[in-house]
Amino acid sequence: MKTYPKVAIIILNWNGFSDTVECLNSLKKLEYGNYKVVLVDNGSANNEGIRLKEMFSAVHLIQNETNRGFAAGNNDGINWALENEFEYIVNLNNDCIAEKKWLTNLIEGLKSSNADFGSSRIMFYPKTHLICSDGDIIFPDGSAIPENRNKTYTETVKTRIIFSACGAGSIYSSECLKKVRIKNNQFFDELHFVYYEDVDLGIRLNIKSYKGVLVSDAVVYHKHSATTGKYSSLKIFHSEKNRMLNEILNYPIYLIPFGEIFSALKIFLLLVYPIFNKKSKGHRYLKNLGVLEMLYLFIKARFWIIFNFSLILQDRHERKSRGFINKKIYKFFCWNFSKMVS
Repeated sequence: MKTYPKVAIIILNWNGFSDTVECLNSLKKLEYGNYKVVLVDNGSANNEGIRLKEMFSAVHLIQNETNRGFAAGNNDGINWALENEFEYIVNLNNDCIAEKKWLTNLIEGLKSSNADFGSSRIMFYPKTHLICSDGDIIFPDGSAIPENRNKTYTETVKTRIIFSACGAGSIYSSECLKKVRIKNNQFFDELHFVYYEDVDLGIRLNIKSYKGVLVSDAVVYHKHSATTGKYSSLKIFHSEKNRMLNEILNYPIYLIPFGEIFSALKIFLLLVYPIFNKKSKGHRYLKNLGVLEMLYLFIKARFWIIFNFSLILQDRHERKSRGFINKKIYKFFCWNFSKMVS
């Protein structure tokens, strides 16, 4: 008889009732034989958590009173899963739809490649032929992007090495998570709140030499930024704040200036490149927010860093004492500007 490792699938809901219903319905069709859905409701309006529990009685509901953010909400689920001795922990966005073989293939791909963590192949929805995320690459300024976003999937290999896994469809062994836990019970650093917290976790995992892979036949479809908005001010603010956090928390001090020079050039290109390419990422942000709004958000992010610097230094001190800050991080950097602005 085939044995299935015990898997917890953590889904975070915040005022996303219809998306979460569609996600949970797709999980009911999974062929995998040993999993538990952990639904974390982040203080949604209209009793969404309770209503979802009534519709899907098999899920374990963690009801938060307030919106604790992506990082803290997922930590709540991860801590429950570890307390209940699950072997693998999956983070799945509530705006994702899973194929029925997704979890089976994800576990088999991880085990066959002897990996510790991994990423699903996350495709856009409804444009299901285009890649949303297939594993992240990190830049010197602490930001990151999926390696092949908006490209048609063409790979023939079942697995390949990645730096970090997108939090929309990631999997981690319980053992590797326990080794990189910080502040007693955090896996995603809660200073991040939302965005790039998965990259921060990926940095710690790589520094400790854990192996991550893309599992290409483990497929989910992602509506992408259905909760926060694709080109929202919230996304710009937290992305800029958190890419600086990733530098300060994880890089040797002498690497941080290089990251900030890279960031300054990146911002310049994001503002200039749209003049020549109306389909660029920078043009889409400028069209929705405008130059002044974007500059305001960049400044706001820096003030957040200043006002919270004491907490950041405490966080960095713990990481340094545990060997998470290491010069070998530079080996993972991508210096290709075209990937940032296109």
